[in-house]
Formats: sequence, C-alpha cells, structure tokens
Amino acid sequence: MSDADPAAPVIRALDSDLVAMALRRAPVDDVVERVAAAVCDAGVRVNQIRLAARTLHPAIDAIGVSWSTVAGIETGVFRHSESRGAAWMRSPLRHMIETGTFRMRRRLADPAERADFEVFEELAAEGHTDYLAQLFEVGGNDTARREGLIIRWMTKHPRGFRDSDVAIFEHVGPRAAAAALPGLERSIARNLLEAYVGDRSSAQILEGSVQPGETEAMDAVILVADLAGFTAASDAVPGERLVDLLDRHMDAMVPPVTGQGGEILAFLGDGFLAAFELKADPALACAAALEAATAAIEGVAALAPSLADDGLPALPLEVALHVGTVRYGNVGAGGRQAFTVIGPAVNLASRIEALCRPLGHSLLASEAFASTCGTPRLRSVGAHPIRGVAEPVTLYGLA
Repeated sequence: MSDADPAAPVIRALDSDLVAMALRRAPVDDVVERVAAAVCDAGVRVNQIRLAARTLHPAIDAIGVSWSTVAGIETGVFRHSESRGAAWMRSPLRHMIETGTFRMRRRLADPAERADFEVFEELAAEGHTDYLAQLFEVGGNDTARREGLIIRWMTKHPRGFRDSDVAIFEHVGPRAAAAALPGLERSIARNLLEAYVGDRSSAQILEGSVQPGETEAMDAVILVADLAGFTAASDAVPGERLVDLLDRHMDAMVPPVTGQGGEILAFLGDGFLAAFELKADPALACAAALEAATAAIEGVAALAPSLADDGLPALPLEVALHVGTVRYGNVGAGGRQAFTVIGPAVNLASRIEALCRPLGHSLLASEAFASTCGTPRLRSVGAHPIRGVAEPVTLYGLA
C-alpha cells in the first residue's frame, strides 16, 4: 500500500494499535472490533469478519469471534463433540486446515465458484457476494494437532471485493492474527488452569503465586467425597468401561459442588477434596456445602437405573463435612507443584469420611460444621473414636 493511498493513514494507525494490543494481550474480540472499525474507516467493502482459533480445553475445540455491520461483535465456541459432525466434515475451514491451504477466495455471486462447499450456497442465499479466508499457522506444523487462526472476510456489495480491498486484507490479516494470539494464549492458559486446578487456584497461579511453600491461612468448609465400592468395581469392570463408569459418577458429583461456589482442589482417584471459603458469612458457606453434598449424593443415586441398563454397578457416594483453618497454597517439590489445602482440618475430614460406611451414613459432619451451619437437617449420631484424635468426636448425619 502506497502512502498516496487514502486508506494508508488509517491502516498505519491500525498497525500501531495492533502492536499495542498484542503487548497487552488484548482479548480476541477487542482485536476483531478494532480491525473492523479500521477497515470500515478505510472504505473497504466488508460486511462481516470472522476469526476462528483452536484452543485447548477439555470441552471446547475452538473459539469464534465475528463482527458484522448488523450485529456488531458476537462470540461462540466449537465443542469437541461437533468436530465429528457432518457440518464440520463438509466445512471449507476443515479443508484448509487438513490440506494446508492458506488462502481461499470465492466470488459467491458466481454459481461455479460456490459449488464445492455447501456453506457457500448458504452464504450466497444470505446475500454475500464475495469471500476470502486466510489461514495463519502458529508454531509450525510439526505436531499432530495443528495450531492456528483463520480469518474470513465477507461482503454483500453487488460487485464484491475490489483489488484494493483484498490488498488491505492481505496486509491486515497476519497482523490481526499476531495481535490476537497473545490474548488467545492467555485465555487458553486461564481456561486450562481453571479446568485442572479450579478458579481460585488458577487466579493465584496466573498472578504469580508459584513459589514452593507460598501458602496462606484460610477458614473453610472441607468437603471430602468418595465412591463406596469403587475398588471392587475396578476388579470387575473392564478398563475402558471403568473410565466411563467413573466419568458418569463424576458428572453427577462435581457440578453440585462447583455450582454452590466450592472449589475442587484435588481428585483422589474415585473421589475429591473440595473447599468452601467461609469469608464473611460462615453459616452461608456451610449451607452451600451441605446443599452441594446432598445434591451430589442424590445425583449419584439417580444414576442407578441407567447404569443397570448398561450392566454397570451403581456406586453410592459418601461425603464428610468439616470446618476449620487450613493452609491454602503452593505445595510440592522438584518442579512439580500443586495448589491445595493441608492441615489437621483436612486430615480430620478425611477420617470422618472413612466412617460413613461403618456407621451406615452417606453423609457425616463434624460438630464444628453442624454448629456453624445451625440447620435442623443434621442430627447427632453420637461420639465416635477417630484415629489421631484423643477423645471421641461427635458426628452428625442427615436427619
């Protein structure tokens, strides 16, 4: 683009802004919105811009950000389950990724140019007349999972894109992709950490709390959950079906806890350790933990009919609840760290959970939890000896 081009000052300003956005890891939607504003100011014939990027997430394969003259900025996700669907298998984006096609132009007003992919017929029916897609690979293609971004430019102008429009896309496209990448990678890091260590721990890690032994005192409800009979099931159920069995139970166990504000700090084989910070209202935190525990127990119990239909055993859930002060933070050695809670309160909660089966209760709570919670839903089941505790401990079950 020459300096004599009237669009040149607008595009130069955009270039400068994209550098600044890359350095501050701007969100992808901010990048797309800035690009849209600039190309419109430059007089480009564009009605829609779409940016799609691979991500790393247990459920989400890619994210999409689109801008249009009608709707403005919109965002969406593409789930792993959709990658096996017919629409994706017939997608021009899939073709570009798998064949390494870095540029695809289709003049949609021409029936011959839109014949190879169904989606082009749909776009033409919506009034689009021209389409340009650019694939930008990230990090090379020497891995099984290709990384990158695809930017699509579309117009409804009767005569499609001009050569000058395409020249601006060729200039802006790679710069927009580079500007979007740092924010995208930051988002990927946050999403992965949230998926594997939880919201609170991921925030701590991203804020720099990564030194071994860097912990803080936290007053919390400790919830320990465990599936009764999983060891026996492990011997009886084949490996792949055992994973399915555990996943189905976890799908019933975990959402009630996270939905009530609890954080899963560690998965313990067939169970997990979670914490609900007391904050300013301990009774409210206890009520949330109790609601989560009972919902998880009921959710697991409700699996029994469908599991029986599949020839799988139903495994009852056992839960312990306790209140105490724990040390929360970074624990580990040798380059392998974990964010978790440690302390006598955690040990006691674990030992209370071990009494669920002997005492015949799906849920047991300590006296500290019951008194803080103050709910009639719990009743005393007597005092019982607990390993490592000098005096018998009064426990509470569901009334």
